[in-house]
Amino acid sequence: MHRIDTPTAQKDKFGQGKNGFTNGDPTTGTPSTHLNSDIFDALQEEPCTVIEKSGIKLDKNRHDQLYEAIKKLASDAVDKAKAELIGSLRQKLTKNENGTDIPDKNQFVKNLGLTETVDCAKNALDKRTGGTVNGNIISQGGQIGLKGDNRKHFILANADGKVCAYIWKDKGGDGIHINNGIDGGGDYIFHKDGGFRAPSSVYAGAARIASDGNIYGSMWGNQWLDAYLRNTFQPKKTGVVDIVETGSGTGYYWRKFSDGKIEIFGRLDSTYGAPLDVVFPKVFTEIPFLFVKENGDPKINGWVMRARNLSKTGFSVQWNLWSDSGRGRAMEVCYHAIGG
Repeated sequence: MHRIDTPTAQKDKFGQGKNGFTNGDPTTGTPSTHLNSDIFDALQEEPCTVIEKSGIKLDKNRHDQLYEAIKKLASDAVDKAKAELIGSLRQKLTKNENGTDIPDKNQFVKNLGLTETVDCAKNALDKRTGGTVNGNIISQGGQIGLKGDNRKHFILANADGKVCAYIWKDKGGDGIHINNGIDGGGDYIFHKDGGFRAPSSVYAGAARIASDGNIYGSMWGNQWLDAYLRNTFQPKKTGVVDIVETGSGTGYYWRKFSDGKIEIFGRLDSTYGAPLDVVFPKVFTEIPFLFVKENGDPKINGWVMRARNLSKTGFSVQWNLWSDSGRGRAMEVCYHAIGG
C-alpha cells in the first residue's frame, strides 16, 4: 500500500510525508490530483488480498466480502490460539489430577519462587500443638506471654528434658514463684504484698538471714546473732538461768532471769518521719543492748530510722531522710532490749 505520489498530489496533507488529494483551484491555477495505475492497483489489491487470504473467492456482486474476510480471519486466529492453549495445558496438567501429574514438583515449586516458603512451612510451629525451637527466639514486639486462667510455667530444662527451674504465678495467687526444679530448695516468692519469701536463708554478701529470723555476719563476730547475744550478755558460767518474773501489756512482753538480766520485746505503732519516745515497761539497772526494726512499706526508701538516746528507761526513734516519700504513712516499730 502507498499514498498518492503523482506530481499533482497535495504534499503533506496529513502530516510530514503524508500526501493527499486535492480538487484543484482554477482561480489559482492549482490542478486537481491526477491518478495513475499504481494507486488504483493498491486500492484494488489491498482488500482483495485480505479477502482471498481468508479463503473467500472474490464475487463482484457482493460488497461485504472485506468485512466477512476480517471476521473469518479473526475467528480462525482465536480458534487456533484456543486450540494451541488447550493442547499445551493437556500436555502439562490435567484439572482433575489437581497437580499430581506435575513431572517434577520440586522444580515447579522452585520456578514459582516458593522454595523458601515451603521450607518455612515445614519447620513452622503448629499453634495448635506447639513444638520445639532449636534456635534463638527474638521478639521485637512489646511482649512475650502465656495466657490463660490455669497455671502456666516458663521452664528451663536440661538437655535430657529434666526441669531445672520453673517461673510461675497463679491467677489470684500470692505472687511470682521461682522453683529450682530437680535441684530442690523449694519456692522463692516475690510476694504480691511487696515482700520476698525464701524457703531457707537470704544472703547479702557474706551475711545471712535464716528462716527462723536469726542473723549471721561479721557484725556479730562471724557468728549467729543468738550466739553473739548469748556470749555477750549471759554470765560466763554453767548452770541453768531460770525465768523468775514476767510481765506483759499492749504491745510488749518482758521477763526477768535468775541472774538479774531483763529481756523486753516490744511493738509500737508510729508513722514515717514522726519522732517517737519509747518507755521500757521494766527499768534496767544498766543501759541495755537494743535491737530495733521498722516494718513499713518496702516501696518507701526516702527514710532511715535511728534509735537514739538509749537509757535504762527507754529510747527515742529519730529519722534520717533524703526525700518526703511516704511521710505520714503508718508503720510499726519493733524492738528487743536485753540487759541487767
